[in-house]
Amino acid sequence: MIDSHVHLNRREFDGQADQVVARARQEGVTGFLNVGYDLISSRESIALAEGDSAILATAGIHPHDALLLADEHGQLTSEGEQALEELTKMAAHPRVVAIGEIGLDYYRDLSPRPAQHAALAAQLSLADRVSLPVVFHVRDAWPETLEQIDKCGVPQKMGVLHSFSGDEETVVWARQHGFLLGIGGPVTYKNSKLPDLVAAAGVDMILLETDAPWLPPVPHRGQRNEPAYLSHTLKKVAEILDMEPAEVDHRTTESFIKLFGDPAAPSVRSIS
Repeated sequence: MIDSHVHLNRREFDGQADQVVARARQEGVTGFLNVGYDLISSRESIALAEGDSAILATAGIHPHDALLLADEHGQLTSEGEQALEELTKMAAHPRVVAIGEIGLDYYRDLSPRPAQHAALAAQLSLADRVSLPVVFHVRDAWPETLEQIDKCGVPQKMGVLHSFSGDEETVVWARQHGFLLGIGGPVTYKNSKLPDLVAAAGVDMILLETDAPWLPPVPHRGQRNEPAYLSHTLKKVAEILDMEPAEVDHRTTESFIKLFGDPAAPSVRSIS
């Protein structure tokens, strides 16, 4: 299995990341995509990837931190231009395989919406300049996000809709545009709508993820999530699709490698 979205650099794992990774390996997790959400976490993700050949990294500015790039009116600031320059340099690192997580979050609204839209547009442009796929964070803003992607242009290298929470129309849109869906612990929750969406998507549109330390699957709800629990999501997805877990593992791993590269031997990226 590959955990396609995790945050091993979070304070919840302080001093324990090595043990967390070791437990995950014991449970069959062979690769990890550690996802950045601001400049500091993106640097930390790269450092983790430099220290472990099973870890890949992303670099990006989460919508919660959109004011790092743009003001409340949606205008890029001089500081934002500097941040984009740093992200561009990070994107050239051989173990950085995506721009993200980026997107819109209307649930918490921690940044003004014009700033969120400006940050998303700027980073979509960046992803195309550096020829990398995108890891999207979308919460309570699916129509607005899809509209902006259509307006800015679908990323040349496509991407994944992390912690997918859209509807069947969004699944159809994702299929038409070549996007994958990140499916994690919530698929195991009682009354979750995700099983129907997973069934509609099919195995070749799915990546497995934990989003650890958040969103633990059943039977670990209420605990700190970690990659070792990914097998619970795998088994639930296999049950929904009436497939053997080993086949779901194989197919989702293939999809990950096709989009991001092999954690054991990632291709060297450049910003030509």
